[in-house]
Amino acid sequence: MDLAPPRVTIQDVARAAGVSGSSVSNYMNRHFERLGEEARLRIKEAIAELNFRPNRVARQLKTGRTDAIALIVPSVVNPYSGELVLAIEQEASRAGYGVHMCNTMRSSAIETDFLDRLADIGVRRLITISPMNSTCGVYYAAREDVSIVAIDASRDDFKLPGLRTVNLDHRAAMDMAVGHLHDLGHDRIAYVTDSLITHSRVDRMKGFELAVERYGIRASDIVMVENRERVVDIADLHMVDAGRRAAIDVAALSLRPTAVVAFNDMIAHGLMAGFRAVGIAVPSDISLIGVDDIWMNEAASPGLTSIRHPVAEMAKATIGHLSPSMDEPADKVLLPSLVVRQTTTQPTSSSTSRDAQGK
Repeated sequence: MDLAPPRVTIQDVARAAGVSGSSVSNYMNRHFERLGEEARLRIKEAIAELNFRPNRVARQLKTGRTDAIALIVPSVVNPYSGELVLAIEQEASRAGYGVHMCNTMRSSAIETDFLDRLADIGVRRLITISPMNSTCGVYYAAREDVSIVAIDASRDDFKLPGLRTVNLDHRAAMDMAVGHLHDLGHDRIAYVTDSLITHSRVDRMKGFELAVERYGIRASDIVMVENRERVVDIADLHMVDAGRRAAIDVAALSLRPTAVVAFNDMIAHGLMAGFRAVGIAVPSDISLIGVDDIWMNEAASPGLTSIRHPVAEMAKATIGHLSPSMDEPADKVLLPSLVVRQTTTQPTSSSTSRDAQGK
């Protein structure tokens, strides 16, 4: 009967690479700052040549820790969240991490239970996306050995000294959106958002207010959408429906805007459907722009103009924050870009005259 070949050990890798066992251990634990570039390369080549696979169970029993990440997301129902989660998982895999993911639907009870279970099995790396201002940071704040990276979060909300953040420049996003509409000739612009329970919602609202002031647009309105079902937060399952209902509120404004900026693309698609239902054409009657640039924007008719997140760069920065270098800033802010499609155009004379009559 054939016997299985002996398991390759750290010492085997060390001999092949001509380094000490502690150097291989430092490499496996990603303490790359303790190794020279040449040593890192030799260890990497020896691992590949010997097909070395660390005994993760033994290491977890010894250290009480696991090479895994807890990834907290409100819901991948939102296509943008799904795209970001996929990018993070791919980047984590390249870095050698496993990922445990939880859709919380913004339930602090679900979130806390999930994190408690993972803490029990030694997960000490946490990525949280769009935590609510009222609950963020509470569940893991007492654990000093946990690396926490928050996407769409403010350091002031968390109040955790070891926290690292990755954010889109939301104010720049709003400046791009309003500036684009201003350049087209719009001077009556509305902003449609939902409840201000996350960093991005608060910061985009402020960004819109600053942008209309900067471009001298005095005729601007803010419409806050509602979740009338009160089942789950509208950031997920009900956001498109909320945008559809908000279209009625926008149409009823005393001076109908010639353009609308939506907090995100899901609200924007809901607005487009709602406008269509009440006989308002996009973009001939009203221009529309969203934020996130989700995949369905290209397939929509008309294609939605949107502000694009640098998703791949955000994912890379997030995973990099889990093993940060000393000179790396704790807060990473990335710039968006404008993607122009068919939902934004110059205001027409007919829409201007209708609005002047308050219709």
